Amino acid sequence: MKTSKKLTNIIREINGYCNKHKGDVQFIGSFMAFEGKECNIVDDRIFAYGNKDTLQIDLKELLSQVNKERGEFVNW
Repeated sequence: MKTSKKLTNIIREINGYCNKHKGDVQFIGSFMAFEGKECNIVDDRIFAYGNKDTLQIDLKELLSQVNKERGEFVNW
């Protein structure tokens, strides 16, 4: 799958953020775009950067927060 220009720009900005803080950062992210009634995936990237133990703590907390949401859609 070819990466879109917009997603390439996001990747560049994330790299700039890491460089600004000399690599002393941690983040987890996922970008996915859909198209059409069949919801075909047209852009997809998963990101992780940082200490493995810290990433695992964040993933556990993220799942906990998502599970607390009452509706089917999360936006925070």
